[in-house]
Amino acid sequence: MTSNEYRRRLDQLFQVITRGLTHYAVWKKLRLRDPESVEWSLEQQNQILGRFRGFLTPVAIALLDMTLIEFAKVFDADTKTASLRNLLRSARRNPTLVPHASTEDLRRISSELKQYSGLLTNLNRKRSQELVHVDALPEPVDPILTADFDKLAMWVRSAFNTLSTGHDQSFFSWEHSLNTSEGQTTEVLGILLKDIGARQQEYEETMVRIGLDVAQDFEKTMGHRPDSEEIRSVTQSYGLTQGQMQRVEAEYRARNQGVQT
Repeated sequence: MTSNEYRRRLDQLFQVITRGLTHYAVWKKLRLRDPESVEWSLEQQNQILGRFRGFLTPVAIALLDMTLIEFAKVFDADTKTASLRNLLRSARRNPTLVPHASTEDLRRISSELKQYSGLLTNLNRKRSQELVHVDALPEPVDPILTADFDKLAMWVRSAFNTLSTGHDQSFFSWEHSLNTSEGQTTEVLGILLKDIGARQQEYEETMVRIGLDVAQDFEKTMGHRPDSEEIRSVTQSYGLTQGQMQRVEAEYRARNQGVQT
């Protein structure tokens, strides 16, 4: 492999890692609430996911699937691929491809890679049995935990940059891409939450208006202003909540006393 070919494969791998990291970042923002970056509660986040589940649920599933597929590419053992595993193997066989990296750097990456063997086995099984093929009798696959995957993602970034800087001192950062994806996902969730709030407020006002109209009709029909018990009796069939009924009573009394509400 020539130096130019090695650089080309590094660039290919960079794109794979970028896709995997950004897919994962957006998935985490959708499925896991980060109290340090959002103002809403876990209950509100679940409310967003529930209200728009027809869209957000398949999006989240697709993002996680693509994350696993992209990371499986990173560790692909097929010699024809531009995987991290293959680029590391080439560098160890031909150190001239990474003149700015030491033998110890390459040995360290190889050693660290072995520490993730269990996670990578699960990753490859899931990719083969569920994402690429649909095995009728798949082998059991242990769940891939977020904390473990976070560590793997950080290690991939570090290992890649060791090879890249070792090759031609080019250092890559994913911070801008990840911050953009995370920030815009948070922004979208915030917009959806505001939409839910606006719809709930509109519904609240509609129900109170219905209750007031019913109370007013009762007064015209019966010839007297209904008391609290009568208001509750005539509005209960409309499904008003306790709070909505209390608002109807208060606003009805205020309206009839000539007080603007």
